[in-house]
Amino acid sequence: MPQVLSTLSKVDWRSMAMYTANNPKQALINAALAYYAFRQILRFGKRITIYGVRSTFSAMFRGIAGALLRHIRRAPGTGIIVQRNIAAIGKEIEKDMIANIPGESRYLQIPSEGMSDAEILEVLERRQHEAGVDWENGRASGAVYHGGEEMVKLTNEAYGMFNLSNPLHPGVFPGLRRIEAEVVQMVLDLYNADSECCGTTTSGGTESIIMAVRTHVVWAREERGINNPNIIVPVTIHAAFDKAAEYFRIGITHVPVDPITGQADL
Repeated sequence: MPQVLSTLSKVDWRSMAMYTANNPKQALINAALAYYAFRQILRFGKRITIYGVRSTFSAMFRGIAGALLRHIRRAPGTGIIVQRNIAAIGKEIEKDMIANIPGESRYLQIPSEGMSDAEILEVLERRQHEAGVDWENGRASGAVYHGGEEMVKLTNEAYGMFNLSNPLHPGVFPGLRRIEAEVVQMVLDLYNADSECCGTTTSGGTESIIMAVRTHVVWAREERGINNPNIIVPVTIHAAFDKAAEYFRIGITHVPVDPITGQADL
């Protein structure tokens, strides 16, 4: 610090002031460039602190390579070939996602005349077993949470009872709010939560993860004054964490996973 102060004291501030007065435009440009360089240095230093030297330079290499590829794609001749290959890959993806089944109608517009109940049920039954996978007897992994025929019958009846209810209007559907509150309390009890804890019902895993990230972001800002949070996750993390980081504009650091133990490499 003494050396810095000594260096600053030797700066000819009077000459700098005269130069600024005589060349205001160039002085403004110099100040803008200096500010930009300062911001980039801070950004680079922060990235090294978070990701390390190796990961930082790897990301820089990927960014430069991506920029070069984008310029190559725009080049005459080369761009046409690249776009042609991309279009071919897109067609293959479409084919794999929704296959054309011989004899199966495709409904791409709202029909001019409504279908009968029998016709609708017939289409739904065909679509229900379209893949031909025997998931009901355990021939699928992680796709369906099947509790047996009795459980399916019970849940179908429960869905039917509340099919037209709206939890946004507890004054009209107080019983539905009571059900949600009791289910939330059951989950809190599983986690040995105290009386200050609470919860809410979400539509699925993705929304649950996004809401959990948002909760931590708000808590970190209000309780610890963290305005630029960064979450550390393994590369095998659910994609909803990346979505949440993009939605809420927070940093996310992916760390490798040990291929033998499956643990994140801290």
